[in-house]
Amino acid sequence: MKSRITPMLALLGGLAAVACSHHVDLTKASGQANFGVQMAKMDLWREAMFRFQRAVEIDPKDALVRNNLAVAYEANGDFEKARKEYLEALRLDRSNQYIQKNYSRFVEFLSRNRKRQPPHGVAEPIAPTATGPTVIQATPPAPGEPPVGRTGGLKPASPASPQPPSDLPPPAPQPPPAQPPPKGVR
Repeated sequence: MKSRITPMLALLGGLAAVACSHHVDLTKASGQANFGVQMAKMDLWREAMFRFQRAVEIDPKDALVRNNLAVAYEANGDFEKARKEYLEALRLDRSNQYIQKNYSRFVEFLSRNRKRQPPHGVAEPIAPTATGPTVIQATPPAPGEPPVGRTGGLKPASPASPQPPSDLPPPAPQPPPAQPPPKGVR
């Protein structure tokens, strides 16, 4: 029982530290969105999704927050909601290249994985694409801080080199190939 409580306390302490260290005003959409970005950086996608949902409730016309919510839905495997949010983000801001690229990658990801569906409804894990969507910070990054890109865990990246989304476990290691015995050994 104690082994379960310790990680939970550490997580709660981390969340409190993030919230307090940046003096986030969670009554504003930008505060919720920034907090969501911080949670995504910590690979806490359910919390990030919750924060982006709150930001959309506060300001439903913010295209960047809609994009971030779509990325969070995608990270949590809810592809239908992700598609809906990407389309709404594009409707709100057709000229935003981040949103265009994210939606394009999302469509490519889905089309590749539909083609690979096994017959007869047999479930098969979905492999991520080579590139993935980008969570966009509600406020510009501090000087010297890179923009936020997303991978299976969120890591800083440039918009040109985002990483693939992945909630899948790493592949099982392959055993080394058997080598023939050296000559002269029987």
